[in-house]
This record gives sequence, C-alpha cells and structure tokens, in this order.
Amino acid sequence: MNYYKQISTIILIYITLFQSSVTTFSFAQSDSTDFGKSPIIVEAESAVSGSNLLTQEDGDVTYITTKSNYTGQDHPMDASCVARYTVEFEDAGSYNLFVRVRVGPGSFDDDSFFYGIGFGEKNVNVGADWHLVNGLATAGFTDHDTYVDGPGSAGTNVWKWINITKNAYQSSAGLPFSVSADNLSQTFQIGSRENGLDFDKIAFGRADLYYTVNDLDNGLPGSTTMGDSTYVYPGPPLAEGQTKFLGCSWSSNIDLNFANYWNQLTPGNMGKWESVGRAPDTSQWNWSSLDFAYNYAKDNNLLFKNHTLIWGEQQPDWINGLDSTEQIYYIETWIRMVGERYPDMDMIDVVNEPLPDHNPPDGVVGSANYKDALGGDGTTGWDWVIKSFELARQYMPNTDLILNDYSIINSNSNTSTFLQIINLLKDRGLIDGIGVQGHRFEFENTLTNTLKYNLDRLADTGLPIYISEMDLGNIGNTGTPDDEQQLQLYEKIFPILWEHPGVKGITLWGYREGSMWQETCFLIRYNGTWRPAMDWLAQYLQEYLTDVSETEYSLPAEYSLGQNYPNPFNPTTHIQYSIANTTKVTLKVFDVLGREIQELVNEVKLPGHHTATFDGQKLSSGIYFYSLQAGSFSETKKLILLK
Repeated sequence: MNYYKQISTIILIYITLFQSSVTTFSFAQSDSTDFGKSPIIVEAESAVSGSNLLTQEDGDVTYITTKSNYTGQDHPMDASCVARYTVEFEDAGSYNLFVRVRVGPGSFDDDSFFYGIGFGEKNVNVGADWHLVNGLATAGFTDHDTYVDGPGSAGTNVWKWINITKNAYQSSAGLPFSVSADNLSQTFQIGSRENGLDFDKIAFGRADLYYTVNDLDNGLPGSTTMGDSTYVYPGPPLAEGQTKFLGCSWSSNIDLNFANYWNQLTPGNMGKWESVGRAPDTSQWNWSSLDFAYNYAKDNNLLFKNHTLIWGEQQPDWINGLDSTEQIYYIETWIRMVGERYPDMDMIDVVNEPLPDHNPPDGVVGSANYKDALGGDGTTGWDWVIKSFELARQYMPNTDLILNDYSIINSNSNTSTFLQIINLLKDRGLIDGIGVQGHRFEFENTLTNTLKYNLDRLADTGLPIYISEMDLGNIGNTGTPDDEQQLQLYEKIFPILWEHPGVKGITLWGYREGSMWQETCFLIRYNGTWRPAMDWLAQYLQEYLTDVSETEYSLPAEYSLGQNYPNPFNPTTHIQYSIANTTKVTLKVFDVLGREIQELVNEVKLPGHHTATFDGQKLSSGIYFYSLQAGSFSETKKLILLK
C-alpha cells in the first residue's frame, strides 16, 4: 500500500468513525512479508456500549466494566450489558479471539462474560446467539514472551491475555471466527455478566499462528510455531506394555498429540456438571467438549475415566434455588444423561472430595447445597454419598465407579475417614475403585513412609487404587520453574506410587506448559521439548520391567509380623502384619520390663495385609517390644524410640 492509499484509508476511517454509531478499528500497516499476520487490536472502551457498561481508568489503562452482577447462563441480561464493535480485517481467513482482562478480588465471582457466536448482530434474548465464558480467575498469561495458547494460570487483580477460542473455560471451546475476502468489515459483540471483570483490549489473531503476550500488547506478527521449533513426540505412549495405565487430563480439543504420550484420558472441567448444564432446560445443555474428549479417547483406544458427577464445587448455580424434590430430580437426570450418552465409559469419579471441609455439596462457602436432597448424613453419616453411587450404578451398570478425594495418603486421619466411606460403599457393592488425588502440595513435603503406609491401608480393601490428579513442580508452586527440583520430586515420589501393587493407574493433571492448574508442574515446554523430569519418566518406565504374570494384590498364605518402619523412630512408626484367616487379633506394645504400654489392635480381622501406627510422643527414648497374637500365631519384635 503506497503513501496516498494510506492517507485515503485514514480519511475513510475518520469519516466512518464520525458518521457511524459503531466504533471501527483497523489493522496497523505492516511489512508486506507479514501481511495479515499481526493481530487486529481493539480497545475495549471504543465500543458503542449499553448503559450498564462504564469506562474507567487505571494508570495508563482505560477499560470498560459493568455496573451490576448477573447470573444468567445463556445470554446477557439485556441490551444495556452489550458492547458492540466494527472490526476491519486486512485479510480473509480464520481468526481466534483473545481478550486482555482483569479479574477482580471476587475471583470466581468476577470472571465470566458472554460473546457473540460468530460475527454479526446478536439477539440479546436468544441463548443460541451467545457463548458463555466462565472460570477466568485462574486463566491467562502475563509474561512478556509467553505464548497465549493454552488455558494459562494467571490469577486475579492482574491484566492478562486469554485465548478465548481455543480453551473451554467451564464451558466448551469456541470455534474460530471466519472472515471472507468480500466482507473484511465485521460486527462483533460482547456481553457483561459479573461486575468484577474489566476489559482493556480485544484482539483477533490468525488461527494458524501463535501469539505471545508481547505480540498482542504491541500488534506484532504471530509465529507459525511456538518458539524456534516445535518438537512433536511420535509415540508410543510412555506406559505402553505396562499392566497399569499412565494417563493425563484432557484440557482442550487442540491437543491431538495426546494419544502419543498417554493411554488413559480424563476430561478436565468439561466433564463437570456446571460445564454442561448451564440452565435448567436440559435441551440447552452443552455436551460438545465432553463429546469430543470421549470420542477422541475411544477413537484412539484410550481408557476413558470421566470426572465428575457429584462435587460441591463447579455445580450449576441454578440448582441452589430449587427445593429438595426438584434438586434430586435434576441430579438423577444429570447422572442418567451421562450414562446414556457415554455407555462405554471405563470409569467415572462418582463423588469428588466428600470429606468434611473439602468440597461436599453442603452449601458451605459457595458450594452447591443439594446434600440433603441426596439424603444428607442419614444413619450412616454418609447417606448422600451412598445415594449418589446407587444412582450411578443404576444408570452406569458397565462403568467402574470411583470415590475421589485429595490429601488422603499424606494424612493418616483423612485416610481413616476415607476408608469409612469406602467400606460403606463396598459393603453395598457400589464401589469399584479408589481415587487418590496426587497434587504437588500433597506429596512434596510428606514422608515417603506415610505415603506407603496409607497406600497399604487402602489396598487392604482389595479395591484398585488410582492416583487421579498428579502434578509435581516447584515446592510451593512459586518462582521460576525449577527443572532440578521437579526432577528430584519425580525420582522420589513416582516410583512409590507406580511400584505399589495396589496402584493400577496414574493420571497426571496436565503436562503442557501454560495449560496446568499448578503452573510450575508442566513436563513439556511450549515448543514441545521435554523437561528433565519427562526425560526421566520416559526412561524409568522403559526400564521398569513388568512381569506379564505380575502377582495381583493377593491375600496372604500365612501369618507374619513385619519389622516396624522407620526404626529407630520419633515419634511415630508403622507396624505391618499379615492375617491368613479371619481371626481375633491383638497387637500390643511393651516396655523392657514387660509392662503393657499400649494396645494397638484388639478385634477380629479379615484376611489381608494390615498396618497399625504406634505413637511414642509421650514416652521416653529407649527399647520397646511389640507382640502380635492371631489365633495360635504369636510373634514379638523390638523397636527403638530415639528422641
């Protein structure tokens, strides 16, 4: 474009701005070799805005925000909440939508909005015209050279870029926007929803290119790859040939290399009720992202472990306003529809995080309030969990049902509570597996003996254990990602889990940079290269020789009493013992004079491998003895308390 054409274009834009009721923005002039590669940047405050939208300033940033909060799921409240733009494109093609936003102090109460599906004028009262984006509180990117591609993990009260098109933020991923050569001028609309979400800029970037934060900040051309080169691992999956699976959570339908790495898939947010059931009208429920994940798993012969049916967090807001009769109707409808739509699911987390002070649906601290509709505590203390599993068994008869929670094997007391629920379900034939979340905050500072001890306790049920949400990175997940720290944690923790006979599979909670909840825990960089922990993991699994006739977790053939560990200890130690037949068992601790110090076990025990814990906190350093009596079997061993 020559100088005179530039002047003409500027004059034309000026006239259009003056005459039109819609603010128009056009693309900045670029070098011919970069024609069409730069993003089209639109200042959010330039819109023709409804009366419910305000223009404000924060330093050198001018932005728009909304006056009032709105909880609708399908479309903006009314025309007063809509901002309308005319966007001038330089070239035809497919474009992704990006926004630069700031989530307010309300976090997940300040992080949602609507945008029009495709270009053109939208009907503010028609849900099919609008796409809901929700869950931006922990999404997006701020670092200068970071590619804005995956979900991201930036927090609140910061200006950040978010790739709206490629990611399913508690909803479903959108489709790229199409621009034809004969219509380079397009109308685009957004609608406000929560009054703590501020908009600085909107951008459209070519769908076949990658843009960094700096590119979007400054309108610079995108790249054909993320970094100098993008490495694509050709496979096979890391755990191929093993008797257990190594899987990963699925974050979006752009990760079509997923099956090269993993042999099991768990959908992330897209499997949760809030993501699907955005309104009471079930005909409007959006299954598209979950469908894609399920079909991808089946097409690639991956185990599909769905997540999750009942969870206090991320449930539909509208269910809280219903009475118990209506709530149980919708709960059963949700479970039935999942079972009917995905009949070949291998596994599903039926109830997620049921422990007190975790995330039961008890209406506490913003959680869903339908626990009583499922029976509340009831006579067992866990009737609501039992009812959830009964419904799942009814509508998913061919799917393994799993109970899932966090901070289990790193906590003796939580494992005990978890076992209470598991045994209630097991007695009723309602549970097929145990889900143990494996986030870095559960493992990074926990003694390995504690992990082993509680894995043993769970394995005593005879149910398979699945490590469901594993990630390891920096201690505290702070600072620049530390390759050496992550490697040390993988070398320490992963073998304990993988080599335990009761563990039948591990699911990582993401693996790509920029797409993980715990942002320092990624294993693969933006350009596809592996961090040292990923190199180690692949080598470990290759060298780990799994006997094809690996002994299943079986009942012991004889009685035995193991040596306590650790020994010496301070102040607690664990004592393992094996029972061959159902019998009365006593396990006692004595001092050197033969005086009984503590009775650890005095009850009838079923056949199996068992563990007891001895706490010597109130005792003096010294030598003590522990003695097992099981039927006619008796054995005594020595332990040392060293303070």
